[in-house]
Amino acid sequence: MNDPSSVHAAHHPVPPPTAQGGPAPCAPEQIDAHLPPVAAPADREECWRRIGVTGDRSCRELETYIHCRNCPVMADAARAFFDRLAPIGYLESWSGIIEERGTRRDQEVVSVLVFRLADEWLALPTTALVEVTKVRRCHRVPHRTGGVLEGLVNIRGQLQLCVSAQRLLGIEEAAAEPRAATGDLIRVVDPELRRLLVVERQGRHGPDRWVFPVEQVAGVFRVDQATLRAVPATVSQSGARFCQALFDWQGVIVGILDETRFLDGLKDQVRST
Repeated sequence: MNDPSSVHAAHHPVPPPTAQGGPAPCAPEQIDAHLPPVAAPADREECWRRIGVTGDRSCRELETYIHCRNCPVMADAARAFFDRLAPIGYLESWSGIIEERGTRRDQEVVSVLVFRLADEWLALPTTALVEVTKVRRCHRVPHRTGGVLEGLVNIRGQLQLCVSAQRLLGIEEAAAEPRAATGDLIRVVDPELRRLLVVERQGRHGPDRWVFPVEQVAGVFRVDQATLRAVPATVSQSGARFCQALFDWQGVIVGILDETRFLDGLKDQVRST
């Protein structure tokens, strides 16, 4: 009977270990175009494809390691793949690309969550967004519920103030029939699309958190600041003071809410209720 260790050695050639138990790191000055590259797994005997779990499973080491991913041979192949030398100039090129994206491009875009209130499409900077969750029961507060304050809602085991952003912005209720201007974008009175938005900002005595329902959430989008324009008089008069800019999105005009003015308005309205 063959010795299992000899079978493993025959089918699993392992490179000699270094002093640290792995390939020795190369200094920057050792990287040269004339040096042979470190062998990638494709240049090695990929025994896991031939006799391993993706092959005929004849490798006797499967009795010990169960799966090829637990075998040191695959670990050595992965180590060789990630430790192979990069082409000359490869790292420098990617460093320049990443630095350019981080310093210049990110300053030219704004990340917003686009949602719908009645027939109005609005957006809120993602810096104020905590989560989007399904609609759940709102518990009314005796002698306080009314106006902007709708009650209390349970969010992850904590009761949060639930408010009506639609009343704060003075947006009228959705039309009885769907508007056909934007195709599938506007779906009036569709309970399956309704969501709760949880927003937050840091206050003087801790975080101020608010929850408000919306008719539909389109998602998070990155908007080029060059495409933003000032708020004209076409926006509803009561809600225009809460918007900081407008942009075109899939055939509709979206108003970006000013985070500070919007949350200050909610706080003032709840206090006065």
